[in-house]
Amino acid sequence: MTTDSRSPAWLGPALMCGASLCFAMLDTGTKYLAAHYPLLQIVWVRYIAQAMGVVLIFGPSMRMHLLEAHNYGIQLLRGLCLCCGSVFVVNGLARLPLAEATAIVFLAPVLITILSGLLLKEKARTMDWLAVTCGFAGVLIIARPGGGLLTWAILFPLGSALTNAIYQLVTRSTRSSEHAATSNFYTGLIGALALTPWGASVWEPMSTPDFLLLLGIGGIASIGHLTITYALLHASAASLGAYSYSQILWATLLGWLAFGAIPDAIAWVGILIIALGGLVLSVPQVRQMGAALLRVGRR
Repeated sequence: MTTDSRSPAWLGPALMCGASLCFAMLDTGTKYLAAHYPLLQIVWVRYIAQAMGVVLIFGPSMRMHLLEAHNYGIQLLRGLCLCCGSVFVVNGLARLPLAEATAIVFLAPVLITILSGLLLKEKARTMDWLAVTCGFAGVLIIARPGGGLLTWAILFPLGSALTNAIYQLVTRSTRSSEHAATSNFYTGLIGALALTPWGASVWEPMSTPDFLLLLGIGGIASIGHLTITYALLHASAASLGAYSYSQILWATLLGWLAFGAIPDAIAWVGILIIALGGLVLSVPQVRQMGAALLRVGRR
């Protein structure tokens, strides 16, 4: 698997950081709603809104081509992986603090870096391994084996990490054969269909503001997944792994703004170690971006 050689080196990482912000906003809205409504109801409507968002954005231009996939089996696998991951992470968010739960989910980049070499034959650089090692160390510090977070509830974000890693690797493997909009439409559709029996059975009436919020986070999910798909068009899964850790920083900020939840000193150490890994990896891209801006300024 090779990346688009015409793409600037900073484009994939920038898109991944943007997608991470979308997912942090998604998790924040989900955590708020999970305190008032059944978890499966939230995830079900979110997937319906995600599929509708793709149709509204791309339907007028793509029409029936939106439904044309080269491999429907792969689309089914992607959709089921993301659906399972969403159910896991929503259960984790309902039982663990936002920043800490998000951090545990981010064992996924470690798994991606390992599996992308085994399955996609993408060679990880030394810097990639350094970044994900920092991320893994930070996650261990935040989770604190022997501490209060090491309960059975930690299995939910761990399950989400595994399914998210598989989802991203499958997305990466099909980047040249499937349109990003088509892939994300089927992701939303499969999630909505898979959860319909459970979502409909636990339905509780929602207030208008909460229902609009739920539709909104479905739209944000659609934008986030489109963005991460485009990011994987421009960079390898291994090289993007550490940049997805920026979601932990977004989640920390949003958790403080929305819930007044501030990580303790030990959790901050873990978060800063994770951020350090991302910063180390991003130095070449930042340099290239700065050089590009200088060239533009000289014109």
